[in-house]
Amino acid sequence: MASDKEMQQRSAWLVVLLLTVILALAVAACGSEGQASLEEQARSIDKSLMCPVCAGQTIEQSASQLARQMQALVREKLAEGWSEEQIRQFFMDRYGEGVLAAPPKEGVNLVAWVIPPTAVAVAAVLLAFVIRAMRKGQTRAEPETLAENELEPYLSAVDRDLEHLTKPQRHKEHNRNG
Repeated sequence: MASDKEMQQRSAWLVVLLLTVILALAVAACGSEGQASLEEQARSIDKSLMCPVCAGQTIEQSASQLARQMQALVREKLAEGWSEEQIRQFFMDRYGEGVLAAPPKEGVNLVAWVIPPTAVAVAAVLLAFVIRAMRKGQTRAEPETLAENELEPYLSAVDRDLEHLTKPQRHKEHNRNG
């Protein structure tokens, strides 16, 4: 039967898992609240499109003329009733997949979305195993104690060495004073 400590650990892991699920559900619920305004949609698209002439900047971050033109085009297309996906596809057709700030979640690009969370999960499991092994190692290891009679030869050798090292100094000190 499991010890109290093991039961507490299992309960703690269960609470952590439950809180994680609740948090994930809360985030998902918040993300699906109503229709966003046209400007909010435009900003979302601006953040998801890279500026073709600026290294590492979205069209929202860039101050280039092309980025401003792309922002105006995004707002124009939204006003015409285009969906966010249609607008992204429009820019992909013109500039290629590299215009997207995040790779699409399909095909080979799916690897970029799957590997990071998988690596974090594997690292967390490995860390848990290492911590568990370290805890087990600490509880099993008992300090070795030597009996008094086993220590005696070592202590005598230390005393002799100390006496040997200090004798010449005592003799020198005696000669200086005398």
